[in-house]
Parts: sequence; C-alpha cells; structure tokens
Amino acid sequence: MRTQTPMPHRTLTTRALALVVIALLASALAAETPKLNIRTKNRLPAEEQRKQQMERLAGQYDLSKYTITRDIIIERGAINHSYPVLTLNLRFLDNDDLALSAYLHEQGHWYLMERHRPGNPQLFEDLQRTFPNLDYRVPGGDGELRSSYFHIAVCMLEWQSMEELVGAGRARKVIEWKQRDHYTAIYAILLNHREQVESVMNRNGVKW
Repeated sequence: MRTQTPMPHRTLTTRALALVVIALLASALAAETPKLNIRTKNRLPAEEQRKQQMERLAGQYDLSKYTITRDIIIERGAINHSYPVLTLNLRFLDNDDLALSAYLHEQGHWYLMERHRPGNPQLFEDLQRTFPNLDYRVPGGDGELRSSYFHIAVCMLEWQSMEELVGAGRARKVIEWKQRDHYTAIYAILLNHREQVESVMNRNGVKW
C-alpha cells in the first residue's frame, strides 16, 4: 500500500512568506496623509494658493508619519509657528521642497511637545553639553537659548523626514539653503556634526 507523500515543508513556508509580503505591500499602499484641516486667515488669493499647494503635497507624499497635528492656518505676513495652531506664511509658493520642509519643521515642534516630557531637560542638557556656546542670537538661532538648542533636534527631524520623502540630495539642498537664510548656526551644526546630533537624539529617544 502506497503512502501519500506529504507536502514539503518548504512549500508551506514559501506560501506563508508570500502572504506576509502581500500584506505588508497592501499596508504600505494603503498608507496616506490624514485629511488636513487647512484654513486661510484672510481668504486672500495667495493664501488659497498656499492652501492648495499644501493639499497637493499632502496628496503627493505620505505625510502620515510626520503629521502630529492636522489643524493648519495659512496667514500672509505671519512668522511660521507651531503653537497653538500650526501656522504657515506665504513663503515658498514657487518651491515645493522648501514649502514641504516648513510644514515638517513645525510638525517637528509638535512631535517634541506631544511625545516628550515638557521642556525635556535631559535633551536640552545633552545638546548644550555636546554643542557648547551656541550662537542663539538671530540669525544664528531664534533669539532664546533654550529653544535654540531644541531647534537643533527639530531641524534634524526636518532633515530626516525630507530625506525619506524627497531623497538625500534634494533634502540636503534644502538644509544648505536654510543655513544661509535663518538659524544659520543651528543648520551649520547639522551640516557639520550630523552624527553627533543624531547620537544625542537617539540617546533621548527623539525619533519619528
């Protein structure tokens, strides 16, 4: 009497792996930017243009990983800021990479506020110890010592997210442009000492 040959174990394993891969791909394809609640402050045509630009970028890139707050105001003449409502001005209407980086920068502030202890003294002390004598005066920093040190982490989060979204080359061009425009000392630290910055962030669990 002939016995039935059992199915090779490797066939089952291959099938199981294939199902896992398919599930992962389906999950990746399903990921998308959550619906952003974007409103204009003054209903100006240029503000509407900025709103449309951000909506287009949100459709072009998967920003779900980098979107902590979905409430956004577009306001002509405002200084970009994260709190109490993430607010973007009209700069970079003609440059999607710089516009995207501004969004990611402000979301980086929300990341630190939402996912780390208020004030995060350990991160501040670690950054200050690693990079003493930071020129926090404008345009080197933001004009305040403590928040300028936190900006090192925020700007690094900005750079890391840009790399994942647009690639290393375009992301670096954005950081190099910003180093000449504002926060010049902060962006210089990133460009010249990136490994040290990321080491400090890793020790303190600061990661998207």
